[in-house]
Amino acid sequence: MENGGNISHFLEAVILTTEGRKNPVTFFITIDFCIFNCMKIFLLFLTMCFAFANAQFYYDKHGECRGAYKDSLEHATLVGLAKRFHGPILVKKPVEGVKPRKNLKKIPENKIQRTFDVNRDSLRKELWLEVEKNEIVKICVDGPIVAWETSLNSSILNDTCLAFQAPMYVGVESINVYLPESDSPHKINLAVGMKYLDFKNEEVLLGFNKRIEFRNREIIEDPERNVFVTGTYLVDKYPVTNCEILQMMWDSIPLKTSFDSGTRQDIGQIWAKRKKASTRNKSCAMQDSAACTIYLFQAMKYANARSIRDGLKPYYIFSTADKQESFIISKGKYIIKYLDFIDREDIFIQITADYSSDGYRLPYYDEWMMFARGGDKKNPAPWGDTTATFEEASKYAQFNTDAVVYESGPVGQLKPNGYGLYDMFGLVWEHVLFEERNPFIALRAFPSCLKGGDDAVRKDEGEWYKAYMNPYWKDINYGYSRSNYTAGRAEGFRLIRNIGNNAKWERKDSIANDKSVDDLKNKELHTNDSLVNSEPDKDSVSDNEKLKERKVLDLKVSDVFIGRRQLGGYVGTVTPIFPIMDSIPVPWFRHYLSGSKLARAIKFKVEKNSLTRNRTMWVRISLVKEDGSLYDFNTSVDVEFYRIGEERDKYIFQSTKMFKDKAILFTRNEKDIGNFKEAVVLCIKKNSDKFAFQLLE
Repeated sequence: MENGGNISHFLEAVILTTEGRKNPVTFFITIDFCIFNCMKIFLLFLTMCFAFANAQFYYDKHGECRGAYKDSLEHATLVGLAKRFHGPILVKKPVEGVKPRKNLKKIPENKIQRTFDVNRDSLRKELWLEVEKNEIVKICVDGPIVAWETSLNSSILNDTCLAFQAPMYVGVESINVYLPESDSPHKINLAVGMKYLDFKNEEVLLGFNKRIEFRNREIIEDPERNVFVTGTYLVDKYPVTNCEILQMMWDSIPLKTSFDSGTRQDIGQIWAKRKKASTRNKSCAMQDSAACTIYLFQAMKYANARSIRDGLKPYYIFSTADKQESFIISKGKYIIKYLDFIDREDIFIQITADYSSDGYRLPYYDEWMMFARGGDKKNPAPWGDTTATFEEASKYAQFNTDAVVYESGPVGQLKPNGYGLYDMFGLVWEHVLFEERNPFIALRAFPSCLKGGDDAVRKDEGEWYKAYMNPYWKDINYGYSRSNYTAGRAEGFRLIRNIGNNAKWERKDSIANDKSVDDLKNKELHTNDSLVNSEPDKDSVSDNEKLKERKVLDLKVSDVFIGRRQLGGYVGTVTPIFPIMDSIPVPWFRHYLSGSKLARAIKFKVEKNSLTRNRTMWVRISLVKEDGSLYDFNTSVDVEFYRIGEERDKYIFQSTKMFKDKAILFTRNEKDIGNFKEAVVLCIKKNSDKFAFQLLE
């Protein structure tokens, strides 16, 4: 009021000075003086506003504001205030963009959805309480309270109880409790939409005994094994929802997509449409629809943003990739596709895990398997064994019998697993990382895969017309997964935290006798020379000797196309074009890869003439550097091609045809090169390398 009075006096003086005065200098000096004083008062007012905006207001148990402190309140001060106002004090931390209230509205008892009775002794340890988004919660302590401190919408119910509304987004929050006998506050941690799991040497089952046949032997890629786990985890109870993504990544999502065609344009338009239909800082419903159009990089970016929001150190470090392919570099270090809400100039990006952070991150493969099993060490799936019915499985997994593109259902509608986690199966695929080693032959060296599906299934095994797109629901189990070779698939995910980075995994002594792929491969490499020094079959040897004597034709191939082998001898479009293995050292590995999704076929065209009208032709394929020069080792492999058609003045040849072909495989190791019974193995050393094709007479 005093400041307001001064301002009016200054204005009055200006008016009086201007009336009847003819000296313009006196007039302007007076005006300048008044403006100067007004500015001083205005700046003082702004300073006071800023100070109060960052102050902590405190309220009595009736919700009446009793004052404000810029700094934190001392315990002795709080005790004095509690005595003065005859009950506990509520200290409200400042929240950006939220104006402090003069008086707090009391939260009615009939609105409370969850109550926690807290023992005073438990406050002396790390205490975590699980709540849902926007939930009205009551906490009661078995003894007198001096003060509560929180930024949440809250009110004191009585001398021992506090009511509050949980945050509107998944994450962590805390409430400080001051007791009469303790100078330091005790923290109550809130896990919002997350499950708190504290493992103390708990035995869990990892892996899945999926058996693969290789020449009358059985291989298990990821054998079941018992592990003892000690560590504290926070795990999203549900897959991350569309609303959570939209609100957290608001500034990253453009209102108009920069992509001009294809799937990425469709997904970009969907996110733009969601943003236009929403508002900033909108509350997210507990059972919003699960996000199913998020790329691996976007999931990592979201994890970092959530860590920063909750005052945690981001887990992922992003940097420029020096190679244009997706693979595991080393433990916690990867190169993946750089797929974001906007088009990026760089195609790939390097990811490095910061192991000093206990912020949010994607689960590693073994962690996901542990969380998915939920303590189950007996059954292949949450709903039991293969005798379970579709209706029983549908109590745990949201299965659709028809695929729905770019959309999903709400989270948390069905039964949770043994750890209290929802939707680990069905609904959406979830991005999962391999920390250091990818155990699967067909996925070797790729950083991630997808777990938890499938959202679209065949209810009946006999629905053959859906077999290509949708799996039979009984084939879905803990070991079920889908490839994500370059991290180029847009799916769903959930996040975890290992609090304090304290997790320890120790393998149990009594492990199953099954051998993993790596165990078996190591055994073969050291004990079986016939496999290590595998020679081409006799027919190939004799053919190659004859081919060396044949001269190269002066003809050029055109329209070379490398794709995936398909039924009927066709060559189809596929990504990545060159799935390159680090090594393909033994026959059974070549045999397996030749029947996998990594097998490729080559197609080309050549001019019609008497030399090319044969039904088959031998072609010498050689690796050359970007500048056209040869490597200092032999990179040439002679491959038989089959004429499958013609187009105007050209014949079409393929390395595959119905019932007769050899898969084309790619390796980094030049020692693996050759034309074998199982497959043709070509070498690629650098992404800039090229293949030269020479027709043989």
